[in-house]
Amino acid sequence: MSLEDLQRNWNGLAQQDAFRAVLTSGGHVPWDAETFFRTGVEEIGSIMARLKTLGISTGAQRALDFGCGLGRLTQALARHFDRVDGVDISENMLTQARGLNPFGDRLAFHLNSRDDLALFPDGTFDLVYSNITLQHMEPRYSVRYIREFFRVAKHGGAVVFQLPGEPVELAQPTPRHTCTRSTAILPDSTLRAHIEPHPPVRCAPGALLLMNVTVRNMSTEVWPAEGNEDGTYSVRLGNHWRSRFGRMLKRDDVRAQLTRDVRPGESLQLLLRLDAPWKPGVYQLEFDMVQENVKWFAAAGSRTRRTRVQVDRKMPVGQVEGMPPQMEMFGIPRRDVEALIDEAGGRLRAAIENDAPGPAWTSFWYISTR
Repeated sequence: MSLEDLQRNWNGLAQQDAFRAVLTSGGHVPWDAETFFRTGVEEIGSIMARLKTLGISTGAQRALDFGCGLGRLTQALARHFDRVDGVDISENMLTQARGLNPFGDRLAFHLNSRDDLALFPDGTFDLVYSNITLQHMEPRYSVRYIREFFRVAKHGGAVVFQLPGEPVELAQPTPRHTCTRSTAILPDSTLRAHIEPHPPVRCAPGALLLMNVTVRNMSTEVWPAEGNEDGTYSVRLGNHWRSRFGRMLKRDDVRAQLTRDVRPGESLQLLLRLDAPWKPGVYQLEFDMVQENVKWFAAAGSRTRRTRVQVDRKMPVGQVEGMPPQMEMFGIPRRDVEALIDEAGGRLRAAIENDAPGPAWTSFWYISTR
């Protein structure tokens, strides 16, 4: 993922729900500003205490919050430093951060879409801090930023950042759902579905569309998850492409397999991976369920659902609007990070395990001085 893609994703997330984009650990309850910013105070308080325990004493003039978002940590750092600079790739985030700033000129928010920190001279900061930011960018970028952290830190200053290490192979849980096999034609009364269509999208020609579609079994019988080994009798989600006015253009496109049996009244979300048409224009993407090699549910009287797709030649290659941005996870093995710190002129004082990226990765706080 390029920095341009990263910037586009974060701008999109900031428009949807900036608080949850920054901090997803609040469960399903929306963040209120007071609680949100209090988490930053607690986090920075813990880090400052850790620095003291390690015998690291920095000046209190200026700090850098890299990947500042809404300023959750930037504001907290202002309790310990005279001036704090927040840097982020998303102008949408920074606009909101400036509006939420209670510290006036003591906080400065900067847009930076470069792969360096050239906007700051050498030896500027007493503390450089970054949390849950580097993990969302490819190592070719995070390595450069880490080198920059030590360049802009003062001699004797501290550099503290979080970064995943390596993926962890998780034990596969025992399936809790039944997966039975269909070996015969299902009666029409079983071919009844309610489909919640994906919202309309606008995209570049040929762009990859990842459509999350929820289907509900509206019949009185179970939909079996599997069919024969050759796919015959499988119940799947599929799609057709129609013109703007409904003319069929491509009757049979892609499929999404059921991941478990779906009982009457139950819903299941399925992912369809689609390629948008190459010819610019407005299309209708039609969703329907199918029993393979038997019939589409629509032929048994079930209702299909459609989504509008606008293919725009002016959009950059691969760009899609109207779909939830996807944040990828990246890491660098601990031994390589330690070598990088040494190469950049830093001295590693501690590497502390954390669970910031979730259980699928190792992750560490790297606390260093320059």
